Amino acid sequence: MFHDKLEQFQTFLQTQLNEQQRKAVEKTEGSLLVIAGAGSGKTRVITARITNLILQHNVNPRSIVALTFTNKAAKEMQERVAHFLQDHTQLPTVATFHSYCLQLLKTHQRLLPFENFAIMDSADQQKLLQSILKKHELEKRVNLKQILYTISSYKNRNALGTQFDDADSASIYRFTEIYNAYEQEKRLSKCLDFDDLLVYALRLFQENKEFKARFQSLVRHILVDEYQDTNTIQNELLRQMSLDANQKLTIDSICAVGDEDQSIYSWRGATIENILKFNKDFGPTETIKIEQNYRSTQHILDIANKVISNNTSRNHKNLWSDKKEFQKTIVFECNSEFQEADTISALIQTVKQYESLKSVAILYRTHYQSRVLEEAMIKASIPYKIIGGIQFYERKEIKDLLAYLRLAYNPFDRISFSRVINCPARGLGQKFEEEFDELWNANPFSHAFDIAQIMLKEKMTATKHNALSLFRQLFITMPDNVTPLQAVKIIIEKTHYIDYLEDNFEKAEAQTKKENIQEFLRALNHFQDEGIITISQLLDEITLMQDRLKAQDQEKDYVHMMTLHSAKGLEFDTIVLPGIEDGILPSTPSINESNVEEERRLFYVGITRACKRLLITYCKTRSTYGQTNIQVPSRFLDEIPTDLIIEQQATYWSPSQCKTYFTQWIKGNSPIAIASDHVQTYSYNKPLSFSPSWGSPVKKEKLEQTGGFKRMQSIQHKTFGLGIVHEVEVKGAITIVTVRFNTHGMKKIDSKFLQII
Repeated sequence: MFHDKLEQFQTFLQTQLNEQQRKAVEKTEGSLLVIAGAGSGKTRVITARITNLILQHNVNPRSIVALTFTNKAAKEMQERVAHFLQDHTQLPTVATFHSYCLQLLKTHQRLLPFENFAIMDSADQQKLLQSILKKHELEKRVNLKQILYTISSYKNRNALGTQFDDADSASIYRFTEIYNAYEQEKRLSKCLDFDDLLVYALRLFQENKEFKARFQSLVRHILVDEYQDTNTIQNELLRQMSLDANQKLTIDSICAVGDEDQSIYSWRGATIENILKFNKDFGPTETIKIEQNYRSTQHILDIANKVISNNTSRNHKNLWSDKKEFQKTIVFECNSEFQEADTISALIQTVKQYESLKSVAILYRTHYQSRVLEEAMIKASIPYKIIGGIQFYERKEIKDLLAYLRLAYNPFDRISFSRVINCPARGLGQKFEEEFDELWNANPFSHAFDIAQIMLKEKMTATKHNALSLFRQLFITMPDNVTPLQAVKIIIEKTHYIDYLEDNFEKAEAQTKKENIQEFLRALNHFQDEGIITISQLLDEITLMQDRLKAQDQEKDYVHMMTLHSAKGLEFDTIVLPGIEDGILPSTPSINESNVEEERRLFYVGITRACKRLLITYCKTRSTYGQTNIQVPSRFLDEIPTDLIIEQQATYWSPSQCKTYFTQWIKGNSPIAIASDHVQTYSYNKPLSFSPSWGSPVKKEKLEQTGGFKRMQSIQHKTFGLGIVHEVEVKGAITIVTVRFNTHGMKKIDSKFLQII
């Protein structure tokens, strides 16, 4: 039986792995860094390496530990190893960092300051902190989510003996007092939070030489998946697990598998430097690059390689594929976000004629972008599913504001009243709500504001009286002819809803919610342009959309929609990347060079999700509160050689023309022929609007008509200095040049003020 397993595995090594994968599997000693590019089969390498140690080198499975980041990844690795080993009586340890540290702590409780500890989940943490804040009368002065985040950062840095940056806690009133109270309560309760699992495990290695020596005598081989996602404390933990007091490797092997080009989680603590300095941290290291990609066509990889080569914090690699057939990538210039959404809808309707909808994914930078896309999907009856997120009109902050609108329109709506009476918190607790309900039940023909008026005459504290009075005034002073847009602005202002978000959610989450509200206001403005000018009309429109969504939820075939961060590790035949514009990707806050590099990695991750075809779109304008803003194509698009893409203006196209175009693209017809056919057929049509927000298109002219200016040309301006030409447009007798200046960003300037250099 064993001989059969060994023979099968040896056949697998020779027939199913490429040369670089085999090298990574067969190196069984020392420090090894495997740089595994996107789609290169890294999980296969890790599981084959574990199997090779056991079957071909007789390594005890109990001496092997493989660590990863998600339970899903750990389970997949366990199943693959079990498949190779078949009925082998023992299996190696494959676990997440946190679950493995928990296992260590449970096994060695006698070495800890306390025994029989329990683990607090995030809900327990919040409940404990809420009680501490209430006890110290700080619940109105401290953001609960922000302090949770700051405590985590503080704890991780303290574990490494590094000084905590005061700026991180300066914005939190009496942080040290809160932190000490939190830790004391946990000790009294014999509880650990998730961060403690890593912290206490690290301390065991740092402070107990006997424990460390015994561990290293038992665990001889360590493997780590997704090394680019490790944080500082995880990196130090691995050093303690594998190195001796002289910082020399003392176990038989440590193997890290990862790809710094896919490091996109710095916002949650991941440190790209860990993989870049692996050979310094773990001594003499052999580095093996796995560059053959099994997912994408070579054409898509050429684009990805060109884009990511502009990053400096990386190990050079060049992905390649045996898949040579391709449909050339299309970069669509759309006039507005509405045309963009309808263009994407046209593509998906075309794909549906030939392939499953599940083969398509729309990947966007931020959650708020989904709103217009969702509405286009609903309008075209295209089933879709938001992965790792919530449909736009189901998000908490949107449901809150809609509940306010419903109550304004129908003051008998008890469900909406119950949702908003204490959101934001007004100090009107559970007992007040019960009394309100009791009075309402006794007066069923009265509406909420009548009941509020009755209660205001009853005895209550000044704080509650003021809160209830302001709540009632918000609604009864609302103008009769108020539009939904005006009403929501009034609600946000009078309830201090933005302050509520900032005070109750961690900074990044609060920002996402504020962006969703901004997008909701844009939606209301668009609805207003479409003739939906009353609250009643708006609520009917949204209800109809939600009804259609419920019907589509029964569909088994659907388009995937998600953020780029949620897409890592996934693959689809067709990928759509919308909103590839400066200010979106890269995002506005990511302007310094290190952040721009991570944004470029995010774009790279999006590109490398595509197996067969890739559509990239950007808009010339986006609407904000009735204003039309000029958008600038992402600087990352300038990094793609023009011979790798079809640059297409869709301003003149109707949805049916888009479908004709995409049909030829999907069939694999010559991209050049497709482009020229449509320029000839459609370029002189009047622009056909999907949305009233579209503006008039600007026609691009040939080089001789543009005064010699052309894309990627170096120019100089008297005030703004040196820059690169991004686009040249002719408007009558005037040539307008879009320039990205080195120090002043993107600007549109009359060519007579520019000098070609």
